[in-house]
Parts: sequence; C-alpha cells; structure tokens
Amino acid sequence: MTPEIIVLFTSMIPFSDIKLAIPLGLEMGLSATTTFIFAVSGTILPAAIIMALIGPASKFARKNSKLMDRFFAKLFYTTRKKHYERFQRYGPIFIIFLVAVPFPGSGPVTGSMVSFLFGLDYWKALTLVVIGALIAGLLLTAGFNSIFALLEAIG
Repeated sequence: MTPEIIVLFTSMIPFSDIKLAIPLGLEMGLSATTTFIFAVSGTILPAAIIMALIGPASKFARKNSKLMDRFFAKLFYTTRKKHYERFQRYGPIFIIFLVAVPFPGSGPVTGSMVSFLFGLDYWKALTLVVIGALIAGLLLTAGFNSIFALLEAIG
C-alpha cells in the first residue's frame, strides 16, 4: 500500500482520524501538502456517509421498533433540552470548533452526529464539518511539521 492510501485509511478511523494520520504521513516522508490532502479527505468521507445514512436509519428504526422510537425520542428531547440554548447561540461556530479542535472524541464523525441531533440540514452540516476538518488539518499539519523540523534540527 502506498503511503497516501495508508494516510487516507488511517484518517477514516473515528476518534483517531486526522490526529493520527497527519503525523503518520509526515513521518512516512510525504510532503505536508500531500499529507494534508489525503488526511482531510479521509476524515471527511466517513462523516459525509454517516450524515447521509443516520437520518434514514433512525427513521426506519423508530418506525419499526417501539424501543428504538423511545430511545431516539428521549435522546433528541434530552439533548435538545440540555443544549438547545447554547446551540442556538453558537450553532455553526460550535460545530466547526467541535470538529477543528484535535481532542479525543472530537472530529468530523462527532460533529456529524451532533449536527443530526440538532436537526441541521445535510449540506449545511457537511459544510460546517468540512470547514472544521480543514482548520484541524491546517493546525495539525503546521504543528507536526514544525515539531519534526525542530527535532531534525536538534538531532
């Protein structure tokens, strides 16, 4: 497998996603630009698929199972009741920030699930997730590129 494909597939893994793929790509000798492109592309793909499928899947589950209907009703009610005011105040910025900050548990998959819970339109949610992923990619690429250059200069 080529390093580009390894970076692409590594970035598709939820929760480690771009946070692992970028240092891996740079360490494998890929340029910062190539690493950025493959890592960001790979991290956006699962989020786009999840956003496309989660709505129809939850509707199907709610329609065919009383247990799942109660689960989703409670999930939506609790989440929206607890966070609705903050989401209304910070909405798009919150999703971008959630995706862009490279902490465990944050990222495009989490951003897409939160977007679904708050009922954002697919294209709006995808745009916010892409913006957040681009910011995360830029931050991580610049940060790790600088760290690797510093380590190379020292040793």
